[in-house]
Amino acid sequence: METSRANNEVVPNDVKEGHFAIFSVNPEEEPKRFIVELHCLTNPSFLKLLKQAEDEYGFQQKGVLEVPCSAVELEKILGASALHTEDWIA
Repeated sequence: METSRANNEVVPNDVKEGHFAIFSVNPEEEPKRFIVELHCLTNPSFLKLLKQAEDEYGFQQKGVLEVPCSAVELEKILGASALHTEDWIA
């Protein structure tokens, strides 16, 4: 189920306030969806990964943010306790 927020964008119900969704994208595996707490935006390794995403994809992405790494790499960067994951098949 999805809810509408004040700016008329639709956000899935599993993305709670203070969180955002992100996909790890790696050509060797299916994309994996993560729900991440906003405080992860202060993690230097995560910020480096966001810079890599900017370099690879630019700012033209719409919808869920995609980062160029494996799910295992992203889990290591964020720490397993800071996120919720679910498999997603394109």
